[in-house]
Amino acid sequence: MKNKTKILIVEDESIIALNLKENLIDLGYEPCGIAPNKFKAMKILENGVVPDLILMDIYLKGPTTGIEFAKELKITKPQIPVIFLTANSEISTIKKASETFAYGYLLKPYKKENLHAAIEIALQKSNEDNQRIKKLDAIENVNKTLTHQLELSSEQKSRTVKLKYGYLYDKEKEILYYGDEPVKLTTKELKIIKYLCESPGHNVSQEQLEYAIWQDEPAGYAAFRSVLFRLRNKIHKDLITNQNNTGYKIELF
Repeated sequence: MKNKTKILIVEDESIIALNLKENLIDLGYEPCGIAPNKFKAMKILENGVVPDLILMDIYLKGPTTGIEFAKELKITKPQIPVIFLTANSEISTIKKASETFAYGYLLKPYKKENLHAAIEIALQKSNEDNQRIKKLDAIENVNKTLTHQLELSSEQKSRTVKLKYGYLYDKEKEILYYGDEPVKLTTKELKIIKYLCESPGHNVSQEQLEYAIWQDEPAGYAAFRSVLFRLRNKIHKDLITNQNNTGYKIELF
């Protein structure tokens, strides 16, 4: 069985409110409460009542008018459509009410068929708007996800150096990868890779590399050649190239 549409009546004239209630029942709706002002209406809403629509008198007794209350509801409960009830057909009043993006206006005294039509149109329009908002929210979430992925991708690119022959150096972790597998290197061998990857694709002198390995006391050409020889035996022979005996370069992808 389909649930009946719940409608909250916010009307300070008790006779009109009771007449509305009877008409709503006759039309197959479920009046879920009657409130003469904002305070009583909020009490109903705070008690867990969730109306599908609110019929709101523009001029309510009390400090808050129906227009002001509708503006507040547009922020706190934007999914609930509001139809204004008014005996005032002045353009200035309608203009003020239109600022709340109400879903309809009913002039008092109203006819039952006009009430029915106004409710059905408001419900359909509200449902379309809510579906549109959901789609926009979904698109926004997708965009946020894509943005996050791009940021992660950008961050990853900035911290990694893509090298030739399937190698990748992670500057943050200080690991050289071949495919998905880390290459096992000694501390000195890794220092050569690390220093070359600080200027990938560019020539680095042997003296600079020696200093990167032995900062306190450079060990000399023979010691450097020994470390470099062992390193080259663990990686592709052309990943680190000698630049006319002036230095070394690690090859970018």
